[in-house]
Amino acid sequence: MLTHSPPVRPRSGRRSRVARRVAALAVIVGGIVGALLAPVVATAAPPYTTSATVSSLAFTEKAVASGTKAELTGSWSLPDDPVAPAGFVVDLPEGLRELPDAFPLLDDDGQEAGSCVTTAAQLVCDIDGTYLQEHPVGLSGGFSFWATVTTEVTETTTVTYDFGDVTAAVDVKPDPFACSTDCDFRGRTDFKSGEYQNSSDTIAWDVAVGAGAKGMVAGQEVVVTDIIGPDQELLRESAAGERYPSLWVATGLETLPSGLVVPGPITEAPASDYTVSADGTTVTFTAREGAFYNVHYLSRVTDDGAAGSYRNAAEIRVGTETSSTVTSEVTRHGGSGTGNGTRVGRFTALKTLDGEAAATERIPAETRYVLEYAYPAGRGFPAGSGVLTLEAGSPVTSPALPVGAEVTVRERTPESVAGIAWGTPTISPERFTVGDETVAVSVQNPVSVVPPPPTPTTPPTPGTPTTPPTPGTPTTPGTPTTPTTPTTPGTPGKSLASTGGEIAVTGLVAGVLLLGMGGALAAARRARRGNR
Repeated sequence: MLTHSPPVRPRSGRRSRVARRVAALAVIVGGIVGALLAPVVATAAPPYTTSATVSSLAFTEKAVASGTKAELTGSWSLPDDPVAPAGFVVDLPEGLRELPDAFPLLDDDGQEAGSCVTTAAQLVCDIDGTYLQEHPVGLSGGFSFWATVTTEVTETTTVTYDFGDVTAAVDVKPDPFACSTDCDFRGRTDFKSGEYQNSSDTIAWDVAVGAGAKGMVAGQEVVVTDIIGPDQELLRESAAGERYPSLWVATGLETLPSGLVVPGPITEAPASDYTVSADGTTVTFTAREGAFYNVHYLSRVTDDGAAGSYRNAAEIRVGTETSSTVTSEVTRHGGSGTGNGTRVGRFTALKTLDGEAAATERIPAETRYVLEYAYPAGRGFPAGSGVLTLEAGSPVTSPALPVGAEVTVRERTPESVAGIAWGTPTISPERFTVGDETVAVSVQNPVSVVPPPPTPTTPPTPGTPTTPPTPGTPTTPGTPTTPTTPTTPGTPGKSLASTGGEIAVTGLVAGVLLLGMGGALAAARRARRGNR
């Protein structure tokens, strides 16, 4: 059993002990993590032909404590039709140290659009070349990663970190493990902790054997047995070749930058100083005077990190008595990312003329024809439209269009050509869905000759009209002459020459005779009436 029990601190002593043992563990586990991550090699490869724009970056928490982990999230985008290699880099400013990690950029269908690697100083993300070629439009996404805040403050301070194109601000609180007064080491209790390694999906577990301020008493037998938690399996060797479990020992004390005094420096004990059970769960050793011991285990998660959090326990026995069972839980502080682009297809358009040579030969070879196309919004893409300029007999390929777009095409009326009549164009197909294969569209225009209208004749120019003569002044009629007395008719039987005057006289005489006869008749009738 323990011969040097850790003392009880007055008032806030328990919190201080916790802080000290966690700080000490940070030093110990940090050494393990460094060894585990040594073989990790970044696979991203800047510089890029096309660099993505990082448009935002922010902390997920409003305040973080110095010395603790913080999560940051950001967004990225590429211009349309980028040229590979393409990607982006986020350099960490002073005051932040990134946790080594590797994660994919996944699209909405679970397809890998790219991959990211984090080192202590930067995040580097490559966009997959094949994905880039198949999804060249609207490539964008988001990402998140974890970093340790190393900025030291004595009071809560808003710190703005400059990442180059963007900045991110967060309230940094003083290190909870910092110590400025009464920092002497007074011993430690049994405890267990761990650190999740994102790059390998392994967990480095550390079991600290409790001891007093002066360490353990020589000759004590110590047995440490790991109790593996769910979704894990113990490993006997790391990717770098370190053996597990292993025993580590410190024979003195050291002062951390925070001011805490902890056992250290800690070094790995020779394999001859301890024994390991066949299943790798139990480590047995004999303590040396004044030493402090830690046992390291390594487990691999069996669910690829899906659970997020993992528990483990250990039983520590010193001497003939069971000292305690300690437990710990770790969380996978892993990065993640998304990347989505629009799959595209194309169509070709070929213009032809249909008609007699007399018609087609009149159309200038440099004549241009405009084909309009449009499509409504679909899943993952907005509505769009455009035009293609065609020449008869020369196919033209459209720009990249979203796969799944329902495209409608139509031709503008061609410009007028003298003596030619344009018929209604035949477009086949006039409507189609963009797919992986190029759609061939034919545009045929019937043309015919228009006979010229007859040439109109020019009417003769009328002569200048003549002015009629001015009428003369009328003359005053003369005074009529007095008629002459007719002459006595001649003796009948004698012929006389007929003249106009004789005819007139003859008519006058006849009229007088008729009037006289009429008057005589009328007088005779009145006389007869009177005799009755």
